[in-house]
Amino acid sequence: MSYEIQSEAWYERFNRLGDDLYPGRYSREYVGNLVEAAEDVKSLARRKDSLIVAHNYVYPELQEVAEAVGDSLGLSLLVGKRKAARVDFCGVWFMGETAKMILGDRSKVYMPDRPGCSLVAAIDHRRISDWIARHPDGVVVAYVNTDAHTKAMSHYLCTSAKAAPVLEHVARKHPGRRILFLPDKYLGAAALATAQLDANLVDLYDGACHVHARIGKAAVEDALAQHPGAELLIHPECACSAEINKGAACLDNGHFLSSEQMLRYAATSAADEFIVATEKGLVYRLRAECPAKKFYPISDAAVCEYMKMNTLEKLRDSLRHDRFEVEVDQEVRDKAYKAVERMLSIH
Repeated sequence: MSYEIQSEAWYERFNRLGDDLYPGRYSREYVGNLVEAAEDVKSLARRKDSLIVAHNYVYPELQEVAEAVGDSLGLSLLVGKRKAARVDFCGVWFMGETAKMILGDRSKVYMPDRPGCSLVAAIDHRRISDWIARHPDGVVVAYVNTDAHTKAMSHYLCTSAKAAPVLEHVARKHPGRRILFLPDKYLGAAALATAQLDANLVDLYDGACHVHARIGKAAVEDALAQHPGAELLIHPECACSAEINKGAACLDNGHFLSSEQMLRYAATSAADEFIVATEKGLVYRLRAECPAKKFYPISDAAVCEYMKMNTLEKLRDSLRHDRFEVEVDQEVRDKAYKAVERMLSIH
């Protein structure tokens, strides 16, 4: 495909699928620059035997050049099955750490930048240590969206889709023991609303993703007022998860799903309009994969500035100059991987 044709194709695609998500971003001039950068990225990736993967929340151009797009654990498991000498992971830093833990010394892992995460920033390792000291026979269950050190301090990990089953498994295997679920209090609340266990034995850590924390009952009601016929796809990290047990009428039409579950549900649902309650980068992928249906972001403010630190230009620079490499201390990696293995055995 020639430069002119690809540039025009990307201009049309990005503006058709993402103009409302990123107003004014995709001018013809900028798309032309992106095409040049994409050609460099593809050439460098071939030369360096790099597997490029991109999280659902990054910019559309990164989703387009990536070999795979998905959620954090899914991408890490994918790269673990491949034999690329290098992985370029477009996401936030803990995702690169998870990939590195699974890959070990087989492959180097790089990221376009060093993006943090508000959910990870909410974690105080001393608080975890203090809880363990108070409950020496307790069990720590951590969301997979955590840093390597937190994973290493945990007995089990869980995904957003499997938080309730993991908690149930832990309660059955360790009856009567206290459980610390961290760091996301909203995901924990959603899991406890459906899990079959004694919720009084579970301590919820007081952490949250700043993007999902803004998606409460009011945001849902506003979105439904604008799109009254649409179905609600709600990530369980959202603050409105805490409304499950309160009988909030606005959630009657809501489906609490991980990002990958949203894609599967939307593809098979009889509905043709959906409100997407998570970071709005996922809306681009939903529109691309389900073109006959309509998807609306829950809010224009549902954007993660950390995910958006990933750009195509930075990816090109990383491939050129071998930065930023993700490394995980061997002792931390070994401890954390045991928690990963326990999670996978349950799943």
